[in-house]
Amino acid sequence: MPTADNLVHARLLWNYLRLGAPVHPAECLLVFGGHDIGVAQRAAELYADGVVPLIVVSGGSRAVPDGSGFPTEADAIADVLLRQRVPKEVISLERLATNTSENFWLSAELLRDLGLAPGTFLAVTKPYAERRIIATARRRWPDKQVAVTSEQIQFDDYLAGDIPADRILSMLAGEALRLEAYAATGLIDPAEPVPGHILDAAHILQAEGFSSRAVG
Repeated sequence: MPTADNLVHARLLWNYLRLGAPVHPAECLLVFGGHDIGVAQRAAELYADGVVPLIVVSGGSRAVPDGSGFPTEADAIADVLLRQRVPKEVISLERLATNTSENFWLSAELLRDLGLAPGTFLAVTKPYAERRIIATARRRWPDKQVAVTSEQIQFDDYLAGDIPADRILSMLAGEALRLEAYAATGLIDPAEPVPGHILDAAHILQAEGFSSRAVG
């Protein structure tokens, strides 16, 4: 289990990686797949609030909740959306992407095949992936307006959820270090360099054993 010091570093990373920007209406909701099904609940809330008329769910790998039995992340998320009474006809599934760049690329291909060309998007991702999603959007979709949101939850409540704490801390550390590594290779276009104290916190957590999401 994480120590009190581990949690201090993790909370620092959480507060940096999660942008918490206000939500505005957009033409399309782009939902990113992954092991955290909380993105589906957030997407259903946004649709019910009338924020978006169209939903694209992107995710082709099998990083779905344990025991769910769905073939892809997109299918697992779509199941939640349908159970939350989101109409099937407003949901489109992209089932091939295995990383964030592919989420953008293949979602654009899907929309093009559907004859749709939205210019404004609201991305839904894991809380700690908000900053990387925006940085990737700047690189992959420079001609589109992309905002980001995530499940509305505090760090302590997220840590007390179904995802194991050691996995969450590993993800937080990995996200921070990916921002630096991906910017250096041109994969993303961050607005600013990652602060040194954030990188230090990530390295400390990885040295403490929370390294399953280590770069490379």
